[in-house]
Amino acid sequence: MLIAFCAVSNAQSGKVNYDPLRSIVFTDSNLVEAVQLIRYGNPAGAIRRINDLKKEDQRSFEADFLLGYAYRLQGDLDEAITYFSKAARQQSLSLPAYFERGNCYLIRKNFSLAVFDFDRAILIDTTFAPAYNNRAYARIRNYGEQKMPTQQLKFARKDMEKVLELAQIDSSAGFEYYYNLGLLDLYMSDYEVAIRSFDEALKVNQKISKLYYFRGAAYFLSKYYDKAREDFSMAESMGFVSSQTPEFLRVLDLIRQHEETTGEKVGK
Repeated sequence: MLIAFCAVSNAQSGKVNYDPLRSIVFTDSNLVEAVQLIRYGNPAGAIRRINDLKKEDQRSFEADFLLGYAYRLQGDLDEAITYFSKAARQQSLSLPAYFERGNCYLIRKNFSLAVFDFDRAILIDTTFAPAYNNRAYARIRNYGEQKMPTQQLKFARKDMEKVLELAQIDSSAGFEYYYNLGLLDLYMSDYEVAIRSFDEALKVNQKISKLYYFRGAAYFLSKYYDKAREDFSMAESMGFVSSQTPEFLRVLDLIRQHEETTGEKVGK
């Protein structure tokens, strides 16, 4: 079954949102100016401002971190990783340095390295929800590249549950989380749990056609054939048809014919 996960957003709750420039105290007036340039959308100007400083003033954790952040905004991930690494060497317990370097690896699709850096961030602060959030996404994207891929999904699910706990995201705000939890459950053959996760996602948004399709698949695999038929029909009526939909419906039709012919109820 082809499953496409939603990108795990970090905008679900104020407690998940993270501003790296507010997480570091900049006392040098030149670096404060560089921060302002970044905030005004001029990372190239921030880089020039820092590079214009005396050599000894360029060699600080704050300067290296700002350079890394500015280069990341420009899309120069190699330079960004270089400067975040320098910042991490200067402050080995710098959560922002590891977290931002992990984000660079995530963008470059170096998922194992991203997970490693998010691990470091979590070791520094076990309550830092964005690291769990992004580590979950890295693990989902890393699925299939490991010797035990299902284990990656189990870890990803735990990470998303941790985000829900730390950020206090409930069913009124967390569509992506509950939808992805449902997909993870479906992938790991926890069909009844998947149904409950999809139910939570539907409380938030009832207009996502593929959500009905995947809940229908979970119902089908749990042998709730009548409910599966309803969900597949709903997904079709909303314009979502998977390549596997005809096969699901064919089997459901055979089940219905059997029930009508024999009077015997099949499934739950």
